[in-house]
Amino acid sequence: MITDKFFVDYDYVSSPENINTAANSLSDRKPMLLALEYIKNIVKKYADKNRYNQVLDLKSFGIALWMIKLINQRNLTSRFIIEQRDVFENEILRLIKNDIESFIDYCHRAKINVFVSNNIIKIPFNFFITYNKKISGFKYRLIYQKMENGLIIVDEGQIAHLLRENFVEKINIIYNSINIDQAAQIFKSYQSEINLIRDEFIKINAKNEMKLGDVDFTKFPPCIIEYLNEIRDNQNLPHLARFTLVSFLHSIGMSNADMINIFRNVPDFNEKMTTYQVEHITGIISGTEYSPPKCVTLRSNHLCYMDDDPLCRKINHPLEYYKKKKFRKS
Repeated sequence: MITDKFFVDYDYVSSPENINTAANSLSDRKPMLLALEYIKNIVKKYADKNRYNQVLDLKSFGIALWMIKLINQRNLTSRFIIEQRDVFENEILRLIKNDIESFIDYCHRAKINVFVSNNIIKIPFNFFITYNKKISGFKYRLIYQKMENGLIIVDEGQIAHLLRENFVEKINIIYNSINIDQAAQIFKSYQSEINLIRDEFIKINAKNEMKLGDVDFTKFPPCIIEYLNEIRDNQNLPHLARFTLVSFLHSIGMSNADMINIFRNVPDFNEKMTTYQVEHITGIISGTEYSPPKCVTLRSNHLCYMDDDPLCRKINHPLEYYKKKKFRKS
């Protein structure tokens, strides 16, 4: 995906002809072998709850993406995209600091309008409001942005985060467009090895399956379901989302032990820190049992996922949603 010169070619990795040529080259088997080894290591690190952030060259990244599609395991797909998302963000930051021309070149090739002058980075308003929604923190709220001639001025961290979300969107689009039968044909010589990887991951995934105890998740509001889905997909949650999830689950009766076990799925899980945070929010340490934030707070931090849920439009608090659902069911 990323070389020393940093070149991400989305057209290349979406082409079955390019992937077939790279995967089945008799003169250069290195990209295929590297992709296989990379996916095996993702599975291994998934078992150990660790990350495996490796920079891949363009051919190996394309092969790995298509192979992940063929393996067709949701959690493995999520882990792969998250791993490469983080690699991408780090490389963007490296380029901004050390090779601004290559940074501008990448943005141009990715059809992203970025303007750099005197170390000041500006982006179009529409680009900002398209990709700030999945990023928490006041730095990404529109009201706090400085504008100049219709452009938003961003710092290095902001543009890296925004481009990261754009990268994830593009890779997901390519992944969803891959024909699984074409992928099977491309990797037919490696089918037995791919089957072994899939079987091993299924075995590990079953052990890591998230348990929700005795609570009924069918009554959960969309925001809580989204946070749990992100954890299930091995994603780190923003701080406010973690706080909301823990305070919500505590309020409906989930034990601290069950909550801590849920967070074992996140890539940055630290048992000591998680235990402290859960015990603080639930009042064991602080003496105060915290309630989840109101819906308006979640919306202002881009952590509301109401979509078209009619009940969400009638309530102002996640616990209110749960109570109304529970009342209806009973």
